[in-house]
Amino acid sequence: MRSLRKCSLVISGKNVMLETVLTPGEMQSVLEGICQGSLYAFSDTINQGYIVLPDGVRVGVCGRAGCEGERIIGIYEISSLSVRIPHKSRPLGDEICELLHSFGRVNGVLIYSPPGVGKTTLLRGVATKLASGRWQNSSKGTSDKTPLRTVVIDTRGELGFDTDGEALCLDVLSGYPRRRGIEIATRCLNAEVIVCDEIGDYEEAMSLVASHNCGVPLVASAHAGSVQQLLSRTGLRLLHEARIFGAYVGIERDGRGGFKYNVTYWNDCL
Repeated sequence: MRSLRKCSLVISGKNVMLETVLTPGEMQSVLEGICQGSLYAFSDTINQGYIVLPDGVRVGVCGRAGCEGERIIGIYEISSLSVRIPHKSRPLGDEICELLHSFGRVNGVLIYSPPGVGKTTLLRGVATKLASGRWQNSSKGTSDKTPLRTVVIDTRGELGFDTDGEALCLDVLSGYPRRRGIEIATRCLNAEVIVCDEIGDYEEAMSLVASHNCGVPLVASAHAGSVQQLLSRTGLRLLHEARIFGAYVGIERDGRGGFKYNVTYWNDCL
């Protein structure tokens, strides 16, 4: 939704323009409705550019930022709202689970792609499969292993969606900053594997190195179009040098509701 511009929908990856044009007053009313009349209650995440709603819905917020130095203290004159609505899908990620298992849970797996390909959907499937102990082995069929104590760091309220199930050995840290969530998962929840989305900055990388040193592998995602782009980022390069990940897996949609995988092992990046 946009103020003084046409609204649009994304359908099957294509932008469809609508005739609806919201006034600034209407845009403000929509925002207040989303926040149930209490903008203050959502101010922390609004300043980070988004609002988390129930059932994994996230609303991106665009406007004029008020800053103190590098810190955003408020967003004003809201000009657009981007609503992302997740949908339930069959659990995916057997190949990622098998790859992690082949590393003896010593090294993790980093999934990468450009935005919008489906990294979060894939991570949800991986988390539920690891927490249930059941996934497909390409040569042996369905594997029935001991469920792993799986901790999901759901910073933006999206990754934990559709991970319900009484039989899952799964804990979800919802709304936690990744760095803090990783520390809690490692030190307090006795995690056997940690799953989180969109890693990359240097401070997070230091926390990930610490958790790896405690023997907890990580399945995570990052935005990149290639391994070269991935490892050009300072934080991810630090993780590579610490050998956090045994493999980097590029993904693209296969047109049948699943993914194609491009696996690059750590040794191949030397």
